[in-house]
Amino acid sequence: MSSRVAFASTGDYVDQHFGSARYWQVYDIGDDEYRHIEQRVTAAKCKGGCEGGFDHLVEALSDCDAIFVAKIGEGAAAHMISKGKRVFDAAGEIADIIAEIMESDLLSSG
Repeated sequence: MSSRVAFASTGDYVDQHFGSARYWQVYDIGDDEYRHIEQRVTAAKCKGGCEGGFDHLVEALSDCDAIFVAKIGEGAAAHMISKGKRVFDAAGEIADIIAEIMESDLLSSG
């Protein structure tokens, strides 16, 4: 089974906070392989300490099952969860995080 996942990242590392993220690396992750789909660019509407105004990110990431960010506030996480997104704080190289996802079956619904 495949999951579509977005990483708040300007490149190969999760390096963006949720509300101020402008770049999202989108991947499809299967049981045995993964594929980079695209980089999405969004407006960075939060400059720190904001709550609310995240609907543009809900829309931009509407096809993603989960998002991985360097940091996310409780209100923003609750908002994304209420929209059906799984949210994870993460640090490091995207390829390493994907390997951990695949090894642990982190995104399985069962």
